[in-house]
Amino acid sequence: MKNTLQLFLLLITISIQAQDFKPYKVKSGKIVYEKLRYSTHSVFKSENGVETSFSEQVPYVAEQAIYYWDEFGDVAFEEIYQVSAFGGKPLSEKIKIAERLWTGDHRYYFNIEENKVSDDPYYSRIKCRENFQYYQIIGSWIKTQYMGVEEAGTSEILGKEATYYKIDTSTDLFAWKDLVLKQEDFATTRNGERLYPDRTKIAVEIDTISKVNDTVFNPIWSKREKLYNALDENKIVELIDVRPDVLEQADNVEGIQLQKNDILLFVTSKLTVGKMQVLAIDKNNQLIVKYSLYSYNDILDWGDSFKIKSHAIVNIDSPFIKDITPKELDFKYENSQLFPQNNISILLLKPSRTTNLTIKPYSRD
Repeated sequence: MKNTLQLFLLLITISIQAQDFKPYKVKSGKIVYEKLRYSTHSVFKSENGVETSFSEQVPYVAEQAIYYWDEFGDVAFEEIYQVSAFGGKPLSEKIKIAERLWTGDHRYYFNIEENKVSDDPYYSRIKCRENFQYYQIIGSWIKTQYMGVEEAGTSEILGKEATYYKIDTSTDLFAWKDLVLKQEDFATTRNGERLYPDRTKIAVEIDTISKVNDTVFNPIWSKREKLYNALDENKIVELIDVRPDVLEQADNVEGIQLQKNDILLFVTSKLTVGKMQVLAIDKNNQLIVKYSLYSYNDILDWGDSFKIKSHAIVNIDSPFIKDITPKELDFKYENSQLFPQNNISILLLKPSRTTNLTIKPYSRD
């Protein structure tokens, strides 16, 4: 009976740890940040015939970030825009350069120019889960992630009384209800002594009243990445064998016209199955893809940002080997079109050209 009770309490604790992160004391909202960089300016002064010179760090707004959160911070999303060129010259129009999504134990980063998603651990959540009892007692993700840090005062930001934390010699945080309203990073000497501000992120707007639209936490690139990652060897074979309704076969003569973000499935001349996603077609008509080849449901080979020049013929089983026989060539790429060669098939996954990016269940007529 005692062992059963202990197991029951352990399961409850694990369940709570999995669900109850909720780092903020505000359910949902939006913060607009300015990200400052610093340029070094030389200054010359002459007083009473004495000339002096020195350098100073002049701040400028390099980027703007718009941060959304819900469920007390269990899910969050950020849009990042470049607003100035290096050195501080303002752009005529801000340019979106990236998006971030925090969900579960993941912090996804979407590079818009490269059309690529990276998946990094959500360190704050992981640290708080690993030290769950401490986190519950302290009630602060900041004090849990940076164990030993103490409150060092307050500062008013946007009318909010933000608590000041000196994290270490290189970083200061100012947080209101555990929402970071300002982070300042400093240049340091080799001995770790603080010199001057190097980067600063500061909130310039905050809205905790308006409702945040749930759709911001499910961006299209995230849905596309989930679809691509779900395509293992078994799923690819299943689709090729029994789901012609969701596939379009590339014609050997006409080829298939590619679009950015297309997901393609293929069987190579060596009977290896694989998948490919079009990341970009650049101004020189160069095709940039990521791909995976499978064997017994393990990844046999993969490439990220693999580049294929126009008019190139590729053996995707061994894409970097030049001396190959014609019968091993899988496809030809020419002017945004893909032409099958000696491979068994190249198929467009039609749902990859939709907005919902889901493979509907098979329905019999």
